[in-house]
Amino acid sequence: MTCWMKYINNVKNYLATYNVNDQEARQILEDVERQVGHNPVLIKAVVDKEKDGLIRRLRKKKKEMEMAYT
Repeated sequence: MTCWMKYINNVKNYLATYNVNDQEARQILEDVERQVGHNPVLIKAVVDKEKDGLIRRLRKKKKEMEMAYT
């Protein structure tokens, strides 16, 4: 199990108003891991600090994917 897997529910709870599913939460956590490295303490700190701001990471990722396919 990767270090961020245990925080999927935290992300989904913080972003409940946005109806984030498991796959989207995973994308957010993978982005956080790329930023801070493979350190569960730092990943948890970023998730707790950003809370509602985590949705920006998902929107940015979706925008990048759209640009890649156009």
